[in-house]
Amino acid sequence: MFIRPKDYISVNNKLFFAVVSEYQEDDRALCWLRYVKDKNGMQKLESKQAGQLIRESYPEFLFHSQYADIDLHGISLESIDRVHRPDQAVVRLLESVSPDSTQQDAIKLIKLLLDAGIKIETIGITGSLMLDTHNEHSDIDMIVYGRKRFFEVRKLVQQFLKTGELKSLDESFWQSAYQRRDCALSYGEYQSHELRKFNKCISGETKVDISMIPEIYERVQENGPYKKMGQDKISSVVTDDAYAYDFPARYLIEHDTINEVVSYTATYTGQALKGDKIEAAGYIEQGSDGNNRLLVGTSREAAGEYIRVIE
Repeated sequence: MFIRPKDYISVNNKLFFAVVSEYQEDDRALCWLRYVKDKNGMQKLESKQAGQLIRESYPEFLFHSQYADIDLHGISLESIDRVHRPDQAVVRLLESVSPDSTQQDAIKLIKLLLDAGIKIETIGITGSLMLDTHNEHSDIDMIVYGRKRFFEVRKLVQQFLKTGELKSLDESFWQSAYQRRDCALSYGEYQSHELRKFNKCISGETKVDISMIPEIYERVQENGPYKKMGQDKISSVVTDDAYAYDFPARYLIEHDTINEVVSYTATYTGQALKGDKIEAAGYIEQGSDGNNRLLVGTSREAAGEYIRVIE
């Protein structure tokens, strides 16, 4: 089955899971529960809530990935009733007859990019807007498919910020983003790192987060399965940041025993540039080739795990 990270899959039109890997293991999609539909509508779950619900009510979806050596939610492919695709959500938004204010803000951003030459099939809208569970406080979660196109979009965002067609986050938006991330960095550290990325902005009155999914031919060849070797904290210099916005984000480093730092957590995407000295805390993983990497973000919130620039 063709699925990509940031797609959603649903089971019985009741459980909605965010896909975390295109890799399918034991004929299961690797994902994490994010929404549940009940008599009151769609309810968004925090990571701990989702884990508890699956453990107590749907233990058949508990899955330990041998490839990633991590506990995830694994949905058998035959149990999936629908794949919700971000690129299709863009088409639906542009065809909507009476869009609400949040949808209008998303449409504004989409049209800015299309008018600037970005192809419609290379962008997507995921999360609550895709599932139509958004409200006036929801963000616009935009995806760009392809590394080169993503960097083109980042440059366009910078241009639109200068012309006023998009706006920078004000203090209240930054504070809200920080609270949602619930990360191990201080607020000052979080904001100073984010200001360098140009993957957040305001369209109309709605905050936008822009992330990237590399095309199949662009993906880094991994050396899994991986085995966790314990936690560690290291400092090192980044020698290559070409894959800093990939999923997972990757930073090649200068270190005696660890080749790279990787992270699936959005907070640490684009966190460091080539030449930056970083401090990183996470889990050492050993690949099938015997090489080690440091994984930052074994959960969505990544408690106690981080990447920070220190010089």
